[in-house]
Parts: sequence; C-alpha cells; structure tokens
Amino acid sequence: MNTSRTVFEFYGTTAAEDLRAAYRLNVNKTKLYRLAKRYYPEIGPMKAAAFIKYPRSRDYALDFKVGEYYHHLFLSVCGGKARLGDEWLTYDDEWEWVSRWECHSLTLDELRAFDMAEEVGA
Repeated sequence: MNTSRTVFEFYGTTAAEDLRAAYRLNVNKTKLYRLAKRYYPEIGPMKAAAFIKYPRSRDYALDFKVGEYYHHLFLSVCGGKARLGDEWLTYDDEWEWVSRWECHSLTLDELRAFDMAEEVGA
C-alpha cells in the first residue's frame, strides 16, 4: 500500500468492485471552482478567485471572497483520504481578524462528479 500524500484508496461496494483501487488527485482551477460553488453558491466569478498549486505535491487551494468572508479552500490527501479544508476570515467589531477552520472528507463519488480523481494504473 502506498502511503504517500498524493495517493488515496477506496474499496468497491459490490463483489465485482471489491478490489482496492488507488487514485490520485487531478485538479485545476475550473474543477476546484466548481467544487467551491457547490458549497458556496454565491461565490463571485472564477476570474476573481486565485488558484494555488503547491510545489512538489498534489495539494491545491482556491482563495475567494463571499460577502464579508475571505475563504482559503484547501484540497489535499491526508491519511489516504481526500480532505477539503476551508479557512474563512473576517473582521470582528474591533476590526481584528477572526479566523475559523472547517474540514470535510470527500468521497470518491464526489471527486468523480467533479472529475478530480484519476485511477493510478495497475
């Protein structure tokens, strides 16, 4: 089993799919923007969002603003599972930065719906 950060594994749900398959993230700005739009339908236009591909890894981020909140959406593989982290920032009443983190696990079906998972050849 490959335990690197870039490969994750899923088990099939039927007897025919009961083999373990390895996948890797395949992400670009358009795909990550479409995923962000699912969680934040009021997101601005794609050209206003900043896409980040972290060097020497398959980690990705999208920075955008929704209303008064600034979001840093981070997509990575951790512990063999695809994770979507969202750090959102805003100002409080005293004009100090307030920051919060939320993390969601993504299923293979969710990744496939946005064409973000590619099977590693056997």
